[in-house]
Amino acid sequence: MNIFPPKGGNHVHALELTQGFLNAGHQVCVLDDPTAPGARNFSSGDSGAIRAFIEAIDVLYVRIDARFLSDWPQAIDCMSLADDIPVVWEINSPANETLAYSWLGGRQAGETESPIRIARRWVHANRKKFGIFREELLRKSLARKVSAAICVSSALGRYAEHGLGIRNAVVMPNGGPLIAEEDIQARRSMRKDNAFTVFYSGSAIYPWQGMDLMSGAITLARELAPDIRFVLAVNQRTESLPSGPNVEIREHLDRQGIIDAVCASDACVALHPDYPWSPYGFHNSPMKLFEYMACMVPVVTSNRAQMAELIAHRQNGLLCSDAPEDILAQLLWLRDHGEEASRIGRQGWQDIQTRFSWPHNVDRTLSVFKASLGADVAYA
Repeated sequence: MNIFPPKGGNHVHALELTQGFLNAGHQVCVLDDPTAPGARNFSSGDSGAIRAFIEAIDVLYVRIDARFLSDWPQAIDCMSLADDIPVVWEINSPANETLAYSWLGGRQAGETESPIRIARRWVHANRKKFGIFREELLRKSLARKVSAAICVSSALGRYAEHGLGIRNAVVMPNGGPLIAEEDIQARRSMRKDNAFTVFYSGSAIYPWQGMDLMSGAITLARELAPDIRFVLAVNQRTESLPSGPNVEIREHLDRQGIIDAVCASDACVALHPDYPWSPYGFHNSPMKLFEYMACMVPVVTSNRAQMAELIAHRQNGLLCSDAPEDILAQLLWLRDHGEEASRIGRQGWQDIQTRFSWPHNVDRTLSVFKASLGADVAYA
């Protein structure tokens, strides 16, 4: 990945960790990423570069996500050469995440699909299953050399242990930035009016981002709560984006622009559908959830998977079903209970400060590295 400037959650994750390792006094070597600030880049196009990369490092850290390792020969080469150093995998997805396009792509919440369309989804998914099966066999074979896996959710912890046979699986959710209260208040002061504002950030083209769930709530709010303004920050416009007098679309906000918009909002939403085709269910660790909480803004999120594990309803956030009526009901509760909403937002911010920040994740990751190297450091 070319991680700088960050264009998505995967870039933010890699950037925060590498900068944290550097700030802790370590050296960082990367393969095929000349953009990583402060890191030493090795280009796999140069003769002998991969061997030189392996010889320069003490721990090989490999990101495992929906992209197939079979399409990434450089990673396989690194694994084959890493005989004398520990290998740690950062597991963000099983290979079956690619089926999200088959089963969720183009779907609208609450719609009843025709048998023909369901059959097309089945055909689309089955065309991918052999490749997924072959990829999982490759991952399981390579996993024999893995000292530890850092898994961004408990679902992926189960995948690492039972699917890949990795004994040391450490669950470490994504993190959020440490933002001082004074900074949040300064950003909040830039609000233009007092209209109750709900913020959504994500890509409209990725079916796991829950845009269809959001659209249903927005449509319902036009009639039941026309005073609520919905601000949607997206990378591109699509036909599925909702529109109307209660919707404002903002395109191509950078990371600071996103944080400014969150701080200027009254509530944020992180809605994610289930993955019924997967034995691990919804396995992601939604980075937006942590960024919203870091800005001291109450979040409404789906009552499933990691969100339900980390959020206690009306304590550090609100949980909802996929029904538009329920999503809107939680937003209306926040609108009508200002003091409680402020308390919830503050508790979410406090959780980031103490448990779910990127610096915290850097420390825990370094502990895993040290343990893999045989140092006298226990898993945090």
